[in-house]
Amino acid sequence: MPNFQALLESAPLPDLRLRRRAAHLVQSMVRGQSANSLGCLSPADATQESFTRGAYRFFDNGDVTRTALHTPMQIALRELISPSETAIVAHDLSVLNYSGHNRKEDLIPVGNDRTWGYELFQSLVIKAGVPVGVAITELRCNQGNLSSQSDEEIPLGDHLEQAERAVDSVEQLLPERLLIHLLDREFDDVRLLRNLAERRYVIRYRNLSRIVAVHGERMSIWRHLESLDLQQSGEVTRRFAHSTQTYSLWLGETEVTMQNPSLRGVQKRKQKPQPGVPLRVRVVVSELRQPGEQPLRWVLLTNLKESTFSVVGRYLERWKIERLFYFEKIGFRLECWHQENAERIAKRLLLVQMAASAVYQLSQATHDKSIQVMESLAKLGGWTGRKQTPIGPTMLMRGALLFLGAMQLIQLHKKRDLFAMARILEPSLGQILRR
Repeated sequence: MPNFQALLESAPLPDLRLRRRAAHLVQSMVRGQSANSLGCLSPADATQESFTRGAYRFFDNGDVTRTALHTPMQIALRELISPSETAIVAHDLSVLNYSGHNRKEDLIPVGNDRTWGYELFQSLVIKAGVPVGVAITELRCNQGNLSSQSDEEIPLGDHLEQAERAVDSVEQLLPERLLIHLLDREFDDVRLLRNLAERRYVIRYRNLSRIVAVHGERMSIWRHLESLDLQQSGEVTRRFAHSTQTYSLWLGETEVTMQNPSLRGVQKRKQKPQPGVPLRVRVVVSELRQPGEQPLRWVLLTNLKESTFSVVGRYLERWKIERLFYFEKIGFRLECWHQENAERIAKRLLLVQMAASAVYQLSQATHDKSIQVMESLAKLGGWTGRKQTPIGPTMLMRGALLFLGAMQLIQLHKKRDLFAMARILEPSLGQILRR
């Protein structure tokens, strides 16, 4: 597990004071979030007000750059993913809703265009099924894209250009690693596929009406897949909130050639279609079937040489970036931050990503004592203790927040004073002390 405290104290920030401030901020984020209006939870040796004022000055400091704050994460990723190792990189974007934050003057319409906020694009590195850290972050505001890779605003483009830029940056960051890039169906684009031809990828197909060539005959991919034979490949159990359902898994594959020019930018930016070389693509089809229900189908584009079952398993890893967005929004209260512009939000987000990586590594404890501590914290955070229910990072953070609050109380007050406070509060809060 990388030591982010040590990495931050050697980060390329102007002076030791700022490096230590960054380390304290990450420490507070790992410990959990306090009230929305006060920002980060202070460590035991600082008051809440002084710590919050220091955080405000830190994020507003022009000498604190995005690239400097992202450097420790880049070093950690290189340490955790060794050359020749296989890692998955899931790329995706999420909408940040700040409609109620009237002081933020650089918001843009997001989602349904009636919501105001920012667009967050991230590339999450995953190793052996465990999230390792965020390699690329871009926050889109009305000034442009604020990237972890540059201290200058990147001109506004489209999400496909973001994905191409992210893939190139991750490949440069982690050379000699076997990287597999995962993208959802909004990134289904002929030009992007041609740019990915020399990399490993799995992309979910969206445009089933696209004309492709199959054995020299031109037809829509949808028409071709109608005649594709799928083979039963086992069963899959889907877990819902209060139940589970078992489906039969059917898999099949084919190969098509994409010859048409890319139409990116033709409709919105009046650009000309962009021709390209014919591209042979492997198509993997997955269906979950249950009697009396419509099949749940995925159509995946890939150039992996693995089995169809393995390709589908690779794509399932993409769900972890959705959980990262959830962790950032719920665990770290991203949409409640009161920094007044995207630059400050981006800087805080880069520190949060280090805190999230530390929590992910903590959740993978293997030593008996560490597992016992982790489970105790998770129970404080709401874990039921059932082995079939995985311990999530948000549970760990909630438990850590309660534990640290209890430790601060013990240090600040005597035991008899705490019991006296409990008796005074019981008429209002209900039974507190065990009888």
